[in-house]
Formats: sequence, C-alpha cells, structure tokens
Amino acid sequence: MKRHFSSLTGPEALRIAIAIEDRNADTYRQLADLFSHFCPESPTLASTFSELSSTERQHSIALSTRYLERYGTVNAGIAEEDIRDFIEVPRFEVADIVAAIETGSPGSARRIALEIAAAAERSALHYYERLAVVALDPQMKSLYQEFARFEQEHTDWLETELASKYPDLTSPGVPVAKSTTGHD
Repeated sequence: MKRHFSSLTGPEALRIAIAIEDRNADTYRQLADLFSHFCPESPTLASTFSELSSTERQHSIALSTRYLERYGTVNAGIAEEDIRDFIEVPRFEVADIVAAIETGSPGSARRIALEIAAAAERSALHYYERLAVVALDPQMKSLYQEFARFEQEHTDWLETELASKYPDLTSPGVPVAKSTTGHD
C-alpha cells in the first residue's frame, strides 16, 4: 500500500535518500558506459557522467554512514515506489539514446542523456528540500539542507549545459525534461 510522504519515519526518509543516490549513481554509470561505447567522439560527456556517478556514490556512502550512526543496520524496509505523493524516477530508455546515435543524431542522444540527468537531480533536490522543511532534528535538517545544496549545484550545471547546447529547449513554455508526476 502506498504511503504519503508525511508518514515517513526518520530512518525511512534517510533510507529513501540512500536509494535515490544509488539509483542516480547507477543511471549515470550506465550513461557513461553507453557514451564510452557508442559515442567515443564524446569522451567529455562519458567522463562527466562517470564523475556524476562517483559523486552520487559518495553521497550514498555519506548517507549510509549517517544512517548507521543514528539507526544501526541499514534496513531496506521502504522503497521510493512505496511513496504515493512524490518520488519521481526519471525515465531512462537506453533504446532512445542508441536509436539517436544509430540514426546519426549523437546530439539528440546527448540531449536525452542530459535531460535524464537533470530530471534525476531535480527529483533528488525536491526530496531533500521537502525533508529539510519537515525534519525536527536540527542535525538531520542540516544534513538535508546540505544535500539539497549539492543537488541544486548539479541541477544548475545540467540545466546550464542544456541551455547552452540546446537553447530551443529553454524557451518559455518548453520544459527542459519531462515530468511524470507534476512535481518539478
């Protein structure tokens, strides 16, 4: 049964944060591998996604350490999919990226990958911002604010990349990336 964001306990909220960082690290690793293999003329993008993956993995480790310090063994008792009103998982369709590359549109493949990453970062940012608002414990509030700043930096960088390379996407009324939940 799906639950509301407001019903999350402290350990559950932190566990979902770890899962989000792991998911994003895995997504970025897949994108790095994809561009290394299919688009060797885009080594910078493959390297960028590899660095993002490493950063997200470091975030996961930091959050896991905090979890262990506060709550003991990490319990996977709740997943993002269990939350009714909030978590957005970016759609990662390898086929769309490969099709764009195979049809001679590596620029489209890069755009799709950057949109996926921007959506993932906005989702994580939104999650940490919401946690920072509702956290009663000052240490946890501070942690969530810190992670919101990290995600904001990633979001800003990705959206700047999209705007500079694909200015038609940042025209008024044109969303940078698709949202599946309406929470941007």
